[in-house]
Amino acid sequence: MSTQNLTEERFSVALESIQSKRRMERVIEAANALLDRYTTQQDPDERLKLAFELIRRNFTPETAIVFGSLALGSDGLVGLAGTEAVPPVPPGGNRGNTVFHCKILVPGGRSGSLTAFYTAPGSMGLTDDEWLAAMRLLAGIAGLGVGGHVTCPA
Repeated sequence: MSTQNLTEERFSVALESIQSKRRMERVIEAANALLDRYTTQQDPDERLKLAFELIRRNFTPETAIVFGSLALGSDGLVGLAGTEAVPPVPPGGNRGNTVFHCKILVPGGRSGSLTAFYTAPGSMGLTDDEWLAAMRLLAGIAGLGVGGHVTCPA
């Protein structure tokens, strides 16, 4: 490998690292905004609605949350498979390439799930791995916001 090729490769890796850091900073800003909104809203269902809207607007329109009797999905539609949230198939019939799913568990029996589909780069320019990390963070906040926790894929 020539010195010029090695330099170009190192520059490319450094540039991608900087861009990735900026993308993740935007994810952290969105998570902080959600936490700020939670301080003004005590109702668990309303908190889930806030989380749903933030995810739908900023991360993927293909998202659904089911929690007890609450069912949120794109255009107000959500499919149910038992207690599992299933976002409706988007126009054109193509789902996102990456799937995120977690269960929302609260002591006392109320439970639900959050499911979302994503195709990179999306509106925030996230890679699939970055998006999955963002979804784990936001789902964790949503679970805490209803007084419980979530179990998500690693």
